[in-house]
Amino acid sequence: MKAFLLNLDRRVIFVFVALGIVIPSLAPVRMPIPITKDVQAIYDTIEDVGAKNGTVLISFDYGPSAKPEVQPMALSVLRHCFRNQIKVIGMSHIPTSVGLAQRAFETAAKEYGAQYGEDYTFLGFKPGGGSLVINMGSDFHGAFQKDLRGSDTAELSVTKNIRGLADFAYVICLASGNTPDGLWIPYGQERYKFKFGLGCTAVMAPDQYPYLQSGQMNGMMGGLAGAAEYETLINASGKATAGMGAQSFVHLIIICFIVLGNVMFFLYGRQKGGAQ
Repeated sequence: MKAFLLNLDRRVIFVFVALGIVIPSLAPVRMPIPITKDVQAIYDTIEDVGAKNGTVLISFDYGPSAKPEVQPMALSVLRHCFRNQIKVIGMSHIPTSVGLAQRAFETAAKEYGAQYGEDYTFLGFKPGGGSLVINMGSDFHGAFQKDLRGSDTAELSVTKNIRGLADFAYVICLASGNTPDGLWIPYGQERYKFKFGLGCTAVMAPDQYPYLQSGQMNGMMGGLAGAAEYETLINASGKATAGMGAQSFVHLIIICFIVLGNVMFFLYGRQKGGAQ
């Protein structure tokens, strides 16, 4: 048995990991999802925006590789906004996010009867990076003269009263890259002082905490766990909540193998040292 464990074929680990994904997926396990203060802050801000009839800007800055983590955040935020009759304007700094954003808008709008042009619009992708954010801050209609469907933003009901970024009650960036700290904070939030929230992949989250501590960002959803927390807050369990069971089981399996490997290594090392 000792020899078997010390020379364990990695394919055995792969089988356990696969089972840890498949079994919770076929027989969903409801995991407790505690709400962190950073996710609660985004929820509370959107509730406040709804009470004041404000408008929210969402920047869809993630690609297909981040879809499992970030797309559930997009759906949850849009559902929350439409449920509270909040007007939403979407845009993107990344061309590969356009299809994902359109799908999220269509899904949430259909559920809540939101009307394009009146309750929401999607401006699509536009290059420019920091200069685009600055232009949006000083002259929104100049930066985006048309939305993705070709409608004039100066005439659309949802955008005609927006003059700059300061007119948005909340700006939320959903990201898998450097657009939060590379674009939105230095060129947008610092200049125009709007409230800024973030939804990002788990690997990005640790690097964003300094901006939470400085107050440049008032809330953050990090990874699948953050998305599941938001689904819990709006009482709309989705793919993030379902995925937490599989993720938790896989983490547990990996931890068990790490512990087993270390125990066997130290036991074997002691026996070998004693024999010498």
